[in-house]
Amino acid sequence: MNFATKHETQLLALPADEPASVWTERVALLIGVATVVRLLIAATMGLTDTEAYYAQWARFPDWSYYDHPPLVAWTTWVAQRLTAIPWAVRVGPALYAAAFGALVYRLGARLFSPRAGFLAVAVLTAMPAFALIGVLLNPEGLLAPLWALFLLLLADLDERDEPWRPLAIGAVVGVAFLAKYTAILAIPVTLLYVAGARSTRVWLRRPSFYLGGVVALAIATPVIAWNHAHDWPSLRLHLAERMTRLPGEGLAAALGRVATAQLALFHPLLLPALVLLLGYAVWRAVARHDERYRLLATASLPVLAFLLFMMVRAGDSEPHWTMVAYVPLGIAAGGVLDAATGRLGRFFEGYFHLAVVLSLAAAALCAIHLRSPLLLDSLPSYDASRDPLNETIGWARVQRAVAQHAAALGPGTVVAGAHNVLCGHLDAATGDTPRVYCASPRRTEFDFVGRRTPPPNAPVVFVNSDRYPDDPALALPLLRCVDAEEVPVLRGDRVMGHYRIHECTADRVGAL
Repeated sequence: MNFATKHETQLLALPADEPASVWTERVALLIGVATVVRLLIAATMGLTDTEAYYAQWARFPDWSYYDHPPLVAWTTWVAQRLTAIPWAVRVGPALYAAAFGALVYRLGARLFSPRAGFLAVAVLTAMPAFALIGVLLNPEGLLAPLWALFLLLLADLDERDEPWRPLAIGAVVGVAFLAKYTAILAIPVTLLYVAGARSTRVWLRRPSFYLGGVVALAIATPVIAWNHAHDWPSLRLHLAERMTRLPGEGLAAALGRVATAQLALFHPLLLPALVLLLGYAVWRAVARHDERYRLLATASLPVLAFLLFMMVRAGDSEPHWTMVAYVPLGIAAGGVLDAATGRLGRFFEGYFHLAVVLSLAAAALCAIHLRSPLLLDSLPSYDASRDPLNETIGWARVQRAVAQHAAALGPGTVVAGAHNVLCGHLDAATGDTPRVYCASPRRTEFDFVGRRTPPPNAPVVFVNSDRYPDDPALALPLLRCVDAEEVPVLRGDRVMGHYRIHECTADRVGAL
């Protein structure tokens, strides 16, 4: 079946004298404006705690890392070699987001029309999750364009039979696995799609299809080798240690937690529409034998079902895990918007415009919030400890305080915290001078670089905060810690929280 010749009637068909390249120009403009906005935000906002934690990994180049595969650290290492500007690590995410938009457009145009490709990019750009991955340093920013490229290559298997195509898919899946473990779901998606129709089942009889798997495995070897050498810590973390709900949380509460987070991150208007589109895609694939929707449904339904199941089980699950499952649904949305006519078409168009207006309004409010605390009084349940913006400010004052107390404690003094992202931010803020350790009760990446336990008898400047109030006496039981200084987090004249500095020495309490 030829995707390009099976278009349905368009809502706003192109005039005869308007070439399809117009949509390419429009999507280039959309991506260009979004990229400029992302870079402006990146340059005017400090690193969040999680970004700093990822950036810290680049100080210790390795084949893989505890929380994630190594690609985010490798690319950050390159960025840090080019410039010492802290926010420059966000240039990569902005460029990856631009590549993601271009690939989504290409796939939408391939399956439906150039106009549908433009609409697909617009839908995904309007969703908070896809806006954030283009601003913040994160593994999803790398995974998104690789996943879109994987879908584009997978679609080609239906019509093209060059033997190198499965090898290209394997290479992309292997690199995507270096970005995030979620990429392993590309393997069952590929098998389900290839086995699902006569036109694609021919690949099951071709050696290059299986060689593609060998290529993917070869590229993923660094992650596998690192985990094998360390007794599979990443596997234990994601499939066992995290699979515990919050204390007292039942199934209903877990479902509510996950659903609420999904709506917030993937847009309260667009997400329900995408879920309905998933049902429509399955119907088109089964009842109408529409290969376009078979691809999109196969790449979404099993991925979404698996990830939501894991998120309900994991009390500390993060809502962006499902991002890759919504990519094909965004493309399906572009196809439906492109094809709808009459009253239904006008409804879809109005609904989409309302969603875009809501996204723009939210973006405007976020921009105001980034520059001023004026909106805080109008937020009925504002919690400063949960506002990620507050993670990005006050670190210059923390750095100065740490340096002063380290100098007072004398040579050999080190710095420590007890939460992985706080320790990562300490490392980024101080430049690892003095050396930063992370005496966390949970295993973190600091365990694998020899930075868990401070050297014996070394004086320690211990830092905690309102958000991470770990007790230094529990984190450093062999040291005597005293409160030394409290550093307020200020937005204008408003105190948003505190960092607390403690001086810890080898004088045992019992020996006093």
